[in-house]
Amino acid sequence: MRNFLLGSAVLLVLGFVASPLSASTLAEKEQETSFSASYVDTQDVGKTIQADGQWQWIFGKGYNELGAILSYLKVDPDSGSSTDATILGPVYTFNWMPDNEKVTGFVEASYGFVSGDLGDVFDDALEASIGAKVFVGNSAAVRFDYFFQKLQGAGSFDDQDSNGLRIGISIFGGSK
Repeated sequence: MRNFLLGSAVLLVLGFVASPLSASTLAEKEQETSFSASYVDTQDVGKTIQADGQWQWIFGKGYNELGAILSYLKVDPDSGSSTDATILGPVYTFNWMPDNEKVTGFVEASYGFVSGDLGDVFDDALEASIGAKVFVGNSAAVRFDYFFQKLQGAGSFDDQDSNGLRIGISIFGGSK
């Protein structure tokens, strides 16, 4: 937990300290690769750690992105054994200020197939998020977003809803 908080603080400081003088806009890039993580400690329930990786193709003058998401999810309950899952599926992002050189807001939606230990309990995952990308230099950004995730139960298992804050980095490639 301490390492996660320290890493989050470092990324936050980088986002605010870095100079956007050499930044380029999303409209000038062809693809985005991003990595993010979240940690949730629910009292009397347990801990959940999720790490996400995405690759998206940028089109429509930077407003739209479409690609794939791969997530690793580990649930460590206060009592009992831990379980994990891999979630793989498509992701879509809409950026509402792609011409801004400092920051853009975004909304994102994804659908994923659940596998691993939790694949017996959940069929698939739906996620929606809203956030901001703070550009750092010419080809990177610090991402902050609030997410809502629904793991849809398999058979007689109940759905599980969760939400939280996530921080990560984006690396942009290609030029138009």
